[in-house]
Amino acid sequence: MKFRLRKIWLKIHRWIGLTIGLLFVLTSLSGSFLAFHHEIDHWLNPEIFSTAEAGSFCTLTEVIAAAEQKASQAARFVDWPTEEGGVWTVWFQAGPKHAPVFTHVYVDSHSGQVVGHRKRGEYLTSWIYLLHIQLLSGQTGATLVGLIGIALILSIASGIYLWWPLWKHSWRAAFALRDKSRFTYDLHKLVGVIAAPILFVVAFTGVYLVFPQWIKPCVTWVLSETHVPAEKLRSQPQAGKATTNADQAVATAEGVFADDQLKRIHLPSKSDGAYVIRVRRAGEVRKSSGNSRIWIDQYDGEILAVRDWNESSAADIIFAWQFPLHNGEAFGAVGRWIVCLLGLTPAVLYVTGVLIWWKRTRAKLRKRQPRSSVMTTIHDGSTPERV
Repeated sequence: MKFRLRKIWLKIHRWIGLTIGLLFVLTSLSGSFLAFHHEIDHWLNPEIFSTAEAGSFCTLTEVIAAAEQKASQAARFVDWPTEEGGVWTVWFQAGPKHAPVFTHVYVDSHSGQVVGHRKRGEYLTSWIYLLHIQLLSGQTGATLVGLIGIALILSIASGIYLWWPLWKHSWRAAFALRDKSRFTYDLHKLVGVIAAPILFVVAFTGVYLVFPQWIKPCVTWVLSETHVPAEKLRSQPQAGKATTNADQAVATAEGVFADDQLKRIHLPSKSDGAYVIRVRRAGEVRKSSGNSRIWIDQYDGEILAVRDWNESSAADIIFAWQFPLHNGEAFGAVGRWIVCLLGLTPAVLYVTGVLIWWKRTRAKLRKRQPRSSVMTTIHDGSTPERV
């Protein structure tokens, strides 16, 4: 029974690798690149991210106005500069909701001048990002990426199962890297078992990011998640009253989160829409964004709701960890380097796995080949022999 089960797991492991192994390689290599995509983008495009070194800062309202003049449409949200005196990134959205097309307009924080504009997917780092999250195929591709992640988890589990009897039998055999005749197999086994724990975490968090609707209910069945009722997040239109501008909304947010980093402001796009400002509080696991939120009425500037990281439930914290675990930023530069290097391992596993399969397949084919023989008769009457 145990032998039969092992054969089943071996077939699962083999055919997952042979059929979609290249997709593992594609998504993992693109993930390696994305571990440092901001730094790479800044290095490749210094003309966009270099700003005036002196002068007073322009207001957010001026930034939005300059960007909207360039794009000839209303802005959707704005990202704060990633460094002091850097550029603001203003986002514009076009296309249907299920397949949005985003354009970024970059504005110098000192001069208020537009220093660049690009459509997402048309420059290197964003193209690789879309390749990684949706294989450049929209929502269908995103679903496929999630299924690839599930297949990768199954491949990891089957690989560990196949390796485990060796570990029980002998530590030396389990971690051996032997001579040429077994080197490819041992390299596949060794790289796989060392990478498996972290690779599993990256694969699982990737599946969560694609299919949160599948995983969240499993968590919230046991733990509670913080919800802000949708009706509380709507502005109340008031006839004849001037609207609150973005700078006033920011000032309100800073009054609540005085010592924290404001990361992004969503601008109201409907008459009952509100300003939504994302804030990163000290101690938050995600460095590039924030899990705290504040909703502000676009008319009277009143606070509609606040979601504070420091008041997060256990489920909130679990969900907040998923993205920074996936890209490694939960553990700073070290974590990102680990994820970057880990992304190379599926390529090693794929190449060694194919070589192992081909070597065994070729050996089987040779065994099945009939030996060509020519019967020669020995004229002295002796038994015929093969030559």
